[in-house]
Amino acid sequence: MDTSLEAGKPELRVIIDRDKAADLGVTLASIAAKILPMDYTAKYKGAADTMKESLGLLLFALLRGTVMAYMVLAAQFESFMQPVIVLLSMPLSFIGAFGALVLTGKTISIFSMIGMILLMGLVKKNAILLVDYTNTLRERGMPRREAILKAGPVRLRPILMTTFAMIFGMLPVAAGLGEGAETRSPMGVAVIGGLITSFFLTLIVVPAAYDLLVIGLQFMAKQTVTRRQKDISRLLRERRRKWKDADGKMKNRKGIKKK
Repeated sequence: MDTSLEAGKPELRVIIDRDKAADLGVTLASIAAKILPMDYTAKYKGAADTMKESLGLLLFALLRGTVMAYMVLAAQFESFMQPVIVLLSMPLSFIGAFGALVLTGKTISIFSMIGMILLMGLVKKNAILLVDYTNTLRERGMPRREAILKAGPVRLRPILMTTFAMIFGMLPVAAGLGEGAETRSPMGVAVIGGLITSFFLTLIVVPAAYDLLVIGLQFMAKQTVTRRQKDISRLLRERRRKWKDADGKMKNRKGIKKK
């Protein structure tokens, strides 16, 4: 803390060492436990309270965006399970986003959360290209495994083009060039890191998840057919037994009448 006189008016400057600064939540809790009586509680006010509220709204927007994306993809693929494969690319992008923030020393702020929401709409296109082309090849009569193996190399070029275009487009934002641009830098860093990891992991995870999903659905369909066949055969046996019992009763009645 430094006190100086500038333009005839006193000025108070507060200098904080970021390396020695503690987490706000831990600091508030520890200070409240040390100096406040038992009947008092501590809470954030001002900018800290506004930031906490904003982060909660951004998390709600992230959840709502995921639900809306699932609904749109379900209508597009006419399936309730294939959109789950596409949405798997989202957590894969979050790995790179958080990793890039850690490596560059950036913090999780409002702008980095906006970058996370931006990733939701950017990284799904890789999985959509793979799943859609795999479905197209299967509709043409190609076996499942061959369609999966062919969709990756064919769709690699458009995936590379769009991914590199978005990465180079976010480089100026991540570099923080210009006055006040450093506040937007975490958003660019998060987007670039998420795009890089999503690009590599999507090409591996999405085809594997597609194969496992189809195998699981086929197994469930076989189990359902087998269960229905067993139910039908059991009903037929019960009806035949009832018919035999009815025939036996009719014969007994006829034998009694003849006597």
